[in-house]
Amino acid sequence: MKRSRVTSTLAAVALLGALASTARAQYAEDALRFSQFGLSPGARALGMGAVGVGLADDFSALFTNPAGLAQIRSFEFSAGLNHSSYGNDATYFGSLTSADNTATNLSSLGLVYPIPTSRGSLTFAFGYGRVANYTTGATIDGTNPYSSIIQSLVPTTNLNTLSAADRQSLLDNDVAYQLYLADVDTLSAIQRLVPLVGGGLRQTATILEGGGINSWSFGGSMDIARNLSLGITLNFQTGSYSYDRQYVETDPSNLYNSYVYLTSTDLNRFSWESTIRSDLTGFNALFGLMYRNPGKYRVGLTYRTPTTYDVSETYSDSYKSFFDNGDAPPPMDFNGSTKYKVVTPSVLSVGATLQPMEWLLLSGDAEYTDWTQVQFDSNSPDLIDENRLIKTSYFRDTWNLRGGVEVALFDIGLRLRAGAIYEPSPYKADANIASRNPIYYTGGAGFTIDGNTTINVAYVYGTWKTFRYNYQLAGVAQQAVTSESIVSQNMQIGLAYRF
Repeated sequence: MKRSRVTSTLAAVALLGALASTARAQYAEDALRFSQFGLSPGARALGMGAVGVGLADDFSALFTNPAGLAQIRSFEFSAGLNHSSYGNDATYFGSLTSADNTATNLSSLGLVYPIPTSRGSLTFAFGYGRVANYTTGATIDGTNPYSSIIQSLVPTTNLNTLSAADRQSLLDNDVAYQLYLADVDTLSAIQRLVPLVGGGLRQTATILEGGGINSWSFGGSMDIARNLSLGITLNFQTGSYSYDRQYVETDPSNLYNSYVYLTSTDLNRFSWESTIRSDLTGFNALFGLMYRNPGKYRVGLTYRTPTTYDVSETYSDSYKSFFDNGDAPPPMDFNGSTKYKVVTPSVLSVGATLQPMEWLLLSGDAEYTDWTQVQFDSNSPDLIDENRLIKTSYFRDTWNLRGGVEVALFDIGLRLRAGAIYEPSPYKADANIASRNPIYYTGGAGFTIDGNTTINVAYVYGTWKTFRYNYQLAGVAQQAVTSESIVSQNMQIGLAYRF
């Protein structure tokens, strides 16, 4: 499994996963992935550090603070496009490899519809926003002198404790045994399967992730007092997640060419291909409040309710082995599907925008999330145990910080923007490791044509470090760990037309 900013976005996995299991299981990482939102779907806000709670004066307010919709007094049509790039420099037992993955998606599309009123404001909006992106990738290529992933496929069950039927069933379904990579230790009083290979193999892997979450939203805002507005957005969310890993071990030095323990093995190559496809649906609501002092400042507050996602997942694993003498046992293939529910934490945000001068705008947000509230909604004992670990061991609460500036130039309709985003890792183990807490730097510009049409562009550069356990072996000091340096880039363009 891997550890990453999955909104990235932020996209990498910190928890140890039992990758040796041929049956798909859920881990805390799966619940976290669907709980994190990405960067703003609005290009203007994104250029200012993805602020929104205290800004919220265009269509993107539907996703950041619907109370801000009350500021819009004209019809607005909005559309946006986003291109994301994920770069990963991975070091594995002294060997450095690089991987990239990209995606282009519609970031937003919608309409703001103000209702004429004799006093105050009443405004509705509806549309689409891409609120999370799972595009990531990784490649490893190195020689592991300590262990092989094949060892993680060998169970430690004492075969003497099983009935004859159960013993045969275990052997018939064990990947390593069927691929001539493990044999039964018949010489010991305690009979177990033993792996026939260990360290010294070249290990290569390519991992690609994709997908994201789309929000289909309807919301509105109204003034409940002078310059004080209340808003709500109802979000119906759909999405998908894909995982594709191709893992190969080879013996280029011909280390395994004679008797190893009980049975000879002359391994040439072992491969394991894994795919996962998840489809999900969910619902949440966003409540917002904003106080405005026109031309001077705005203050906003939002509360996002927990989201319950229904996840339908299909998975497949295919294992193959090849030997120098030409042996190639039949592949072992496993396919299946599962369904589960994930409940995300609620999110509380505050923000403010200041306008000290007519040509200068300053904005900032702070967002609080208690990630220990992430959970699986299930009666499964395994998932109940995972929920306990989420609360006690894995996750922590965080404050995301966002800030930015906008400068209007010479009253020609041109605005320049810059900002920064700090998103601490939800993992408790990362609390005191600064490099594992992503930081994004943003810039952008906007140009208004004829007072009605505005084109906004934004660029985001993010960087952080993470690590990956390619597999886990109990009692092995030197685990198969990859150190990774991530660079995430996003380019977004938006068009807004008011009429």
